[in-house]
Amino acid sequence: MFDRKVLKDRAKITLSRSYFMILIACVIVNTVSTIGAGIMSGRIQDLNFSSMSYIRILAVFAVISLLGLIMLAVSIFITAPLNVGLKYFMLQNELGDSRLDNLLFPFRTEYKNITFTLFMKNLYIFLWSLLGLIPISIALWQFGLFDKLTVLVQQINRESIKAALSLSGVMLVLLLFTLIFSIPAIIKELQYSMVSYILADDPDIEWKVAISRSKEMMVGNKWAYVKLIISFLPWYIIANLFCCIGSMLLTPYIEETLAQLYLELNGKGEF
Repeated sequence: MFDRKVLKDRAKITLSRSYFMILIACVIVNTVSTIGAGIMSGRIQDLNFSSMSYIRILAVFAVISLLGLIMLAVSIFITAPLNVGLKYFMLQNELGDSRLDNLLFPFRTEYKNITFTLFMKNLYIFLWSLLGLIPISIALWQFGLFDKLTVLVQQINRESIKAALSLSGVMLVLLLFTLIFSIPAIIKELQYSMVSYILADDPDIEWKVAISRSKEMMVGNKWAYVKLIISFLPWYIIANLFCCIGSMLLTPYIEETLAQLYLELNGKGEF
């Protein structure tokens, strides 16, 4: 099991000599990752469905669905590989190479293999996450939960408060079971957390091998990884006091620490 204090100390040493370049790299990747989603969400918020006809609403939802598919394609073929490029940049930065064009590494090497490996990793996590829908599906089908919620929202009054309190207990139990059924997906997310770094280190690695290697690296380290992420929570709270600027300034510290974690788990923690 790794020592997160050691990782953070190593990250601070690297940041002391190349913080500005890491910041620029993080800004570039985060901007590309969020700009499309930001534009789409802004367009949706501007829509006024109450003043639309039924046909126009269907047309709008068709357009939104098309935009959603486009955003999914952008995520698979651009954003995900670019994130591997950021990991490659972080690893190369440890060797003294801070060129920003390292971000384009996945697009210059085994792009198809990198994209497919990331797709399979995310597909596995998605399929495991479907378990979390089981309690919700049972509640909607067996207990008519959706209909009860609709009635309470439409006819809220003093007489329905007792029913609402009773329903809230059911909702709490449902949430608990949903969280329990989501545990396998969370575990898979932790197991596959090193896949992007593995691809940055070895872009032509076979996808099953990359996933298997990540699982091996995280054996006995999953809880320590969770605690490492949680340890940044106070910094997140402070960063959010300065809006998006604070979060942006914090990102290099987190990315560098995670890069140090990969180097540690891969037996390269000393360089």
